[in-house]
Amino acid sequence: MLLLESQSVLYLTNKNEVFKKMMSISKINEIVEENLVIDLEWLKDEFKILFDTKMGNHNEIDKKIANDILDVVFEICMHQKPTILPIHFGEGFFNQVKASSPKVVQPRSMCNALPNTRISEINTFFKKFGSPIYNIKIEYSDNQPIIKEISLSRESLCGASVNTLEQIRGKALTPDTLNNFALSVRQECREPMSVVFKRDFSETADLTHLLSLLDTIEKDKNPWLANDKALKDFTFKIRKELQIGGFN
Repeated sequence: MLLLESQSVLYLTNKNEVFKKMMSISKINEIVEENLVIDLEWLKDEFKILFDTKMGNHNEIDKKIANDILDVVFEICMHQKPTILPIHFGEGFFNQVKASSPKVVQPRSMCNALPNTRISEINTFFKKFGSPIYNIKIEYSDNQPIIKEISLSRESLCGASVNTLEQIRGKALTPDTLNNFALSVRQECREPMSVVFKRDFSETADLTHLLSLLDTIEKDKNPWLANDKALKDFTFKIRKELQIGGFN
Protein backbone atom coordinates (compact mmCIF):
# COMPACT_ATOMS: atom_id res chain seq x y z
CA MET A 1 0.00 0.00 0.00
CA LEU A 2 1.28 3.43 -0.96
CA LEU A 3 0.86 6.35 1.44
CA LEU A 4 1.58 9.84 0.19
CA GLU A 5 2.57 12.54 2.68
CA SER A 6 2.82 16.23 1.80
CA GLN A 7 3.28 18.80 4.56
CA SER A 8 2.02 16.22 7.04
CA VAL A 9 -1.17 15.70 5.02
CA LEU A 10 -1.98 12.09 4.24
CA TYR A 11 -4.27 11.59 1.29
CA LEU A 12 -5.32 8.89 -1.16
CA THR A 13 -4.80 9.40 -4.89
CA ASN A 14 -5.40 7.35 -7.99
CA LYS A 15 -1.87 5.98 -7.54
CA ASN A 16 -2.81 4.56 -4.21
CA GLU A 17 -3.33 0.80 -4.09
CA VAL A 18 -6.42 1.26 -1.97
CA PHE A 19 -7.86 3.71 -4.46
CA LYS A 20 -7.22 1.24 -7.28
CA LYS A 21 -9.17 -1.40 -5.36
CA MET A 22 -11.95 1.13 -4.84
CA MET A 23 -12.03 1.79 -8.57
CA SER A 24 -12.26 -1.94 -9.23
CA ILE A 25 -15.36 -2.15 -7.03
CA SER A 26 -16.95 0.90 -8.56
CA LYS A 27 -17.00 -0.77 -11.97
CA ILE A 28 -20.49 -1.85 -10.93
CA ASN A 29 -21.48 1.80 -10.75
CA GLU A 30 -19.44 3.14 -13.68
CA ILE A 31 -20.85 3.85 -17.12
CA VAL A 32 -18.46 5.07 -19.77
CA GLU A 33 -19.70 8.43 -20.97
CA GLU A 34 -18.96 8.25 -24.68
CA ASN A 35 -21.60 10.85 -25.52
CA LEU A 36 -24.20 12.81 -23.63
CA VAL A 37 -27.46 11.95 -25.38
CA ILE A 38 -30.69 13.84 -24.88
CA ASP A 39 -32.82 10.85 -23.96
CA LEU A 40 -30.36 9.87 -21.19
CA GLU A 41 -30.68 6.17 -22.03
CA TRP A 42 -27.09 5.69 -20.84
CA LEU A 43 -28.22 6.43 -17.25
CA LYS A 44 -30.58 3.47 -17.07
CA ASP A 45 -28.18 1.13 -15.27
CA GLU A 46 -26.99 3.95 -13.02
CA PHE A 47 -30.51 4.59 -11.77
CA LYS A 48 -30.99 0.91 -11.06
CA ILE A 49 -27.91 1.02 -8.84
CA LEU A 50 -28.80 4.40 -7.34
CA PHE A 51 -32.17 3.26 -6.03
CA ASP A 52 -31.24 -0.32 -5.19
CA THR A 53 -30.61 -0.41 -1.43
CA LYS A 54 -30.13 -4.15 -1.19
CA MET A 55 -26.66 -5.66 -0.93
CA GLY A 56 -27.86 -8.92 -2.44
CA ASN A 57 -26.77 -7.83 -5.92
CA HIS A 58 -23.13 -7.65 -4.83
CA ASN A 59 -21.15 -10.86 -4.54
CA GLU A 60 -19.15 -11.87 -1.48
CA ILE A 61 -15.83 -10.89 -3.06
CA ASP A 62 -17.03 -7.33 -3.65
CA LYS A 63 -18.33 -7.10 -0.08
CA LYS A 64 -15.02 -8.34 1.31
CA ILE A 65 -12.99 -5.87 -0.76
CA ALA A 66 -15.28 -3.03 0.33
CA ASN A 67 -14.86 -3.96 3.99
CA ASP A 68 -11.09 -4.30 3.54
CA ILE A 69 -10.94 -0.81 2.03
CA LEU A 70 -12.84 0.68 4.96
CA ASP A 71 -10.53 -1.10 7.39
CA VAL A 72 -7.44 0.29 5.63
CA VAL A 73 -8.86 3.81 5.44
CA PHE A 74 -9.77 3.68 9.13
CA GLU A 75 -6.22 2.55 9.96
CA ILE A 76 -4.77 5.44 7.92
CA CYS A 77 -6.94 7.91 9.81
CA MET A 78 -5.73 6.56 13.14
CA HIS A 79 -2.23 7.96 12.45
CA GLN A 80 -3.52 11.10 14.19
CA LYS A 81 -2.17 13.32 11.42
CA PRO A 82 -4.08 15.80 9.25
CA THR A 83 -5.89 13.53 6.80
CA ILE A 84 -8.09 14.16 3.77
CA LEU A 85 -10.60 11.57 2.60
CA PRO A 86 -11.10 12.46 -1.08
CA ILE A 87 -13.68 9.71 -1.50
CA HIS A 88 -16.96 10.23 0.34
CA PHE A 89 -17.42 7.12 2.49
CA GLY A 90 -20.63 8.36 4.11
CA GLU A 91 -21.34 10.44 7.18
CA GLY A 92 -21.62 7.41 9.48
CA PHE A 93 -18.11 6.21 8.69
CA PHE A 94 -16.74 9.76 8.84
CA ASN A 95 -18.29 10.42 12.26
CA GLN A 96 -16.80 7.19 13.56
CA VAL A 97 -13.36 8.21 12.31
CA LYS A 98 -13.72 11.79 13.53
CA ALA A 99 -14.47 10.61 17.07
CA SER A 100 -11.03 9.01 17.29
CA SER A 101 -9.04 11.30 14.99
CA PRO A 102 -10.22 14.92 14.95
CA LYS A 103 -7.75 15.98 12.23
CA VAL A 104 -9.66 14.19 9.48
CA VAL A 105 -11.77 16.00 6.89
CA GLN A 106 -14.09 14.56 4.26
CA PRO A 107 -15.08 17.19 1.66
CA ARG A 108 -18.41 16.82 -0.05
CA SER A 109 -16.29 16.55 -3.19
CA MET A 110 -12.65 17.40 -3.90
CA CYS A 111 -13.53 20.11 -6.43
CA ASN A 112 -15.70 21.84 -3.81
CA ALA A 113 -13.01 21.81 -1.10
CA LEU A 114 -12.07 25.18 0.42
CA PRO A 115 -9.25 26.21 2.77
CA ASN A 116 -11.69 26.89 5.59
CA THR A 117 -11.04 23.97 7.92
CA ARG A 118 -9.58 24.38 11.40
CA ILE A 119 -6.48 22.41 10.37
CA SER A 120 -3.69 24.61 9.01
CA GLU A 121 -1.90 21.86 7.07
CA ILE A 122 -5.09 20.90 5.27
CA ASN A 123 -5.89 24.55 4.56
CA THR A 124 -2.45 24.86 2.96
CA PHE A 125 -3.26 21.91 0.72
CA PHE A 126 -6.72 23.24 -0.19
CA LYS A 127 -5.24 26.58 -1.21
CA LYS A 128 -3.66 24.73 -4.13
CA PHE A 129 -6.17 21.94 -4.78
CA GLY A 130 -9.93 22.19 -4.41
CA SER A 131 -12.66 24.49 -5.71
CA PRO A 132 -11.20 25.94 -8.94
CA ILE A 133 -10.15 29.58 -9.26
CA TYR A 134 -9.62 30.90 -12.78
CA ASN A 135 -7.53 33.74 -14.12
CA ILE A 136 -8.80 34.93 -17.49
CA LYS A 137 -7.82 37.47 -20.13
CA ILE A 138 -10.57 38.57 -22.51
CA GLU A 139 -9.84 40.39 -25.74
CA TYR A 140 -12.29 41.76 -28.29
CA SER A 141 -12.27 41.21 -32.04
CA ASP A 142 -15.06 42.77 -34.11
CA ASN A 143 -17.01 43.24 -30.87
CA GLN A 144 -16.71 39.51 -30.15
CA PRO A 145 -15.18 38.59 -26.76
CA ILE A 146 -12.38 36.04 -27.10
CA ILE A 147 -10.88 34.10 -24.20
CA LYS A 148 -7.31 34.95 -25.07
CA GLU A 149 -5.71 33.30 -22.04
CA ILE A 150 -6.88 31.26 -19.09
CA SER A 151 -5.05 29.71 -16.14
CA LEU A 152 -5.72 28.39 -12.65
CA SER A 153 -4.81 29.67 -9.20
CA ARG A 154 -6.44 26.60 -7.67
CA GLU A 155 -7.43 23.38 -9.42
CA SER A 156 -9.20 20.11 -8.78
CA LEU A 157 -6.95 17.31 -7.57
CA CYS A 158 -8.11 14.85 -10.25
CA GLY A 159 -6.89 17.00 -13.15
CA ALA A 160 -10.30 17.88 -14.59
CA SER A 161 -9.60 21.61 -14.17
CA VAL A 162 -6.28 21.76 -15.98
CA ASN A 163 -7.21 19.14 -18.58
CA THR A 164 -10.13 21.24 -19.85
CA LEU A 165 -8.37 24.60 -20.25
CA GLU A 166 -7.73 23.94 -23.93
CA GLN A 167 -11.47 23.52 -24.46
CA ILE A 168 -11.92 27.23 -23.85
CA ARG A 169 -8.56 28.94 -24.50
CA GLY A 170 -8.70 31.03 -27.66
CA LYS A 171 -12.43 30.41 -28.14
CA ALA A 172 -15.21 32.95 -28.54
CA LEU A 173 -17.00 33.61 -25.26
CA THR A 174 -20.44 32.23 -26.15
CA PRO A 175 -23.01 29.96 -24.46
CA ASP A 176 -21.94 27.12 -26.78
CA THR A 177 -18.33 27.48 -25.66
CA LEU A 178 -19.37 27.48 -22.00
CA ASN A 179 -21.64 24.46 -22.50
CA ASN A 180 -18.88 22.51 -24.22
CA PHE A 181 -16.51 23.45 -21.43
CA ALA A 182 -18.91 22.14 -18.77
CA LEU A 183 -19.43 18.88 -20.69
CA SER A 184 -15.67 18.43 -20.98
CA VAL A 185 -15.31 18.83 -17.22
CA ARG A 186 -18.03 16.23 -16.69
CA GLN A 187 -16.23 13.79 -18.97
CA GLU A 188 -12.93 14.38 -17.14
CA CYS A 189 -14.54 13.96 -13.71
CA ARG A 190 -13.58 10.75 -11.91
CA GLU A 191 -16.82 10.32 -9.99
CA PRO A 192 -19.28 7.63 -11.11
CA MET A 193 -22.69 8.94 -12.09
CA SER A 194 -24.32 7.02 -9.24
CA VAL A 195 -22.42 9.32 -6.84
CA VAL A 196 -23.08 12.45 -8.90
CA PHE A 197 -26.84 11.92 -8.77
CA LYS A 198 -26.72 11.83 -4.99
CA ARG A 199 -25.31 15.36 -4.96
CA ASP A 200 -27.04 18.70 -5.19
CA PHE A 201 -26.90 19.97 -8.77
CA SER A 202 -24.60 22.84 -7.78
CA GLU A 203 -22.07 20.42 -6.24
CA THR A 204 -21.34 18.49 -9.43
CA ALA A 205 -17.93 18.98 -11.05
CA ASP A 206 -19.27 20.55 -14.26
CA LEU A 207 -21.39 23.14 -12.41
CA THR A 208 -18.66 23.84 -9.86
CA HIS A 209 -16.19 24.67 -12.63
CA LEU A 210 -18.71 26.55 -14.76
CA LEU A 211 -19.88 28.75 -11.86
CA SER A 212 -16.29 29.55 -10.93
CA LEU A 213 -15.55 30.49 -14.54
CA LEU A 214 -18.66 32.68 -14.71
CA ASP A 215 -17.61 34.43 -11.50
CA THR A 216 -14.27 35.26 -13.11
CA ILE A 217 -15.87 36.43 -16.37
CA GLU A 218 -18.23 38.72 -14.47
CA LYS A 219 -15.25 40.55 -12.99
CA ASP A 220 -14.50 41.91 -16.47
CA LYS A 221 -16.17 45.33 -16.36
CA ASN A 222 -16.26 45.85 -20.12
CA PRO A 223 -19.70 47.34 -20.92
CA TRP A 224 -20.03 45.31 -24.13
CA LEU A 225 -19.60 42.06 -22.22
CA ALA A 226 -22.11 43.13 -19.56
CA ASN A 227 -24.65 43.89 -22.31
CA ASP A 228 -24.13 40.66 -24.26
CA LYS A 229 -27.72 39.37 -24.31
CA ALA A 230 -26.86 35.76 -25.18
CA LEU A 231 -24.32 35.54 -22.38
CA LYS A 232 -26.63 37.30 -19.91
CA ASP A 233 -29.50 34.94 -20.76
CA PHE A 234 -27.23 31.90 -20.40
CA THR A 235 -25.87 33.07 -17.06
CA PHE A 236 -29.34 34.00 -15.80
CA LYS A 237 -30.71 30.58 -16.72
CA ILE A 238 -27.88 28.73 -14.97
CA ARG A 239 -28.02 30.84 -11.83
CA LYS A 240 -31.81 30.91 -11.70
CA GLU A 241 -31.86 27.11 -11.62
CA LEU A 242 -29.41 27.30 -8.73
CA GLN A 243 -31.05 30.41 -7.21
CA ILE A 244 -27.82 32.40 -7.45
CA GLY A 245 -27.47 35.97 -8.72
CA GLY A 246 -25.81 36.69 -12.06
CA PHE A 247 -25.01 39.47 -14.52
CA ASN A 248 -26.91 42.68 -13.74
